[in-house]
Amino acid sequence: MKNGAVQIGLVGCGVVGNGVVRILQKNLELLEAKAGTKLHLAWVASRRKKPLPPIGGIRPLFTKNWRDVVADPDVDIIVELIGGEEPAKTVILSALKAGKQVATANKAVLARHWEEIFTTAQATRGLVYFEAAVGGGIPVVQGLNEGLAANRIQRLYGIVNGTTNYILTRMSEEGLRFSAALKAAQVAGFAEADPSFDIDGVDAAHKLAILASLATGGWVKVEDVHREGLTNLDLWDIKFARRRLGLVAKSLALADFNGDEVYARVHTTLIPENHPFATVRNEYNAAVIHGDAVGDVMFYGKGAGAMPSASAVVSDVMYLARQVAGGMAGRLPYVMFDGKRKLKILEPKNKQLRHYLRFSAADRTGILAAVTQLISKHDISISSVHQEDNTLTESDVVKKFVPIVIVTHEAPEGAVQAAIKESRRIRGLSRSPVHLRIESLG
Repeated sequence: MKNGAVQIGLVGCGVVGNGVVRILQKNLELLEAKAGTKLHLAWVASRRKKPLPPIGGIRPLFTKNWRDVVADPDVDIIVELIGGEEPAKTVILSALKAGKQVATANKAVLARHWEEIFTTAQATRGLVYFEAAVGGGIPVVQGLNEGLAANRIQRLYGIVNGTTNYILTRMSEEGLRFSAALKAAQVAGFAEADPSFDIDGVDAAHKLAILASLATGGWVKVEDVHREGLTNLDLWDIKFARRRLGLVAKSLALADFNGDEVYARVHTTLIPENHPFATVRNEYNAAVIHGDAVGDVMFYGKGAGAMPSASAVVSDVMYLARQVAGGMAGRLPYVMFDGKRKLKILEPKNKQLRHYLRFSAADRTGILAAVTQLISKHDISISSVHQEDNTLTESDVVKKFVPIVIVTHEAPEGAVQAAIKESRRIRGLSRSPVHLRIESLG
């Protein structure tokens, strides 16, 4: 601390960084009262020169070199908002080794370098806070790490990517095809020009890896998360599932825990239309954490955007500042990471779920019988069979064929995948079936 104020260095002043500056400028007096100490934004590092307003009557120093900020012995807290893996990882590790506390919104760095970051934090008696890395303005990280600390976490699941939720909302409510809904998300600013990070499930996998690592005290790697994107989703299936089955399509991140066993996955999921998640629209996020003592706890709010994310970052800064001012920072770790704990990552093939399968068949006799026989051959119990017309959509893929929808009872993923693979041998089927999991989320 210098002159009785906790000194803050902001590294990265893009969309979220600008939001942090705005909140500090607007609410400084309130933030200081809640933190119990004076706060001073001492530095801003950014690749581009920015006009910086005075905060509390003092204008921050500016640099294009983040090392200037980390090297300042008076800086107590480094706020890393660069994004990407490098130099963000080096910024975080350098700050910890320099004896500083860290707040970050960087999900990619945390998910991919969890062990190195928190091993370094423990060795240097530093703290790394990261509320904005998952769920934007939703306090799901603090809720899981602190509010539910008395619980053994058994399950967590959520809508954690605003881009995919926006796309699915527009498809479900307005009948847009996937390509049109994606374009709308880009125009609205919810999807990048290259949307693959979101629609391929990478962003959600990063976030799930972070939450699962917190829940277990170990490290669930991104590679441990089974991941599927949205690209094979057709409007026909969204409409059919809603109208005929009372199910809504959502892209979910889910993790189940049983001792050291973890099963984590990201994929499009059909859920009951009366579940609260069915009403989570557009860029909003939601998460449910199930603890053995508390049961289900649900979080809901804006999962992205400058101000919601900046809100979470500034909250982290306030918690860190309180500990710095009280001389407590780093005495106890924020994340209880055990590098020796070995988690057992379960294979998807053994997971029991209900399944939705839509086959596209030529209009000829015997194909329906061949499909149902194939499903039965793999010991998959059929709940219902629907041979429908193709008027629910104008999709060229569907309208040339007769859709056959099979809904299963709970069946192992491996058996379903084997049946899908073998279905390619059935003459008269146009392609591999659309495959969606069904979750009751009860």
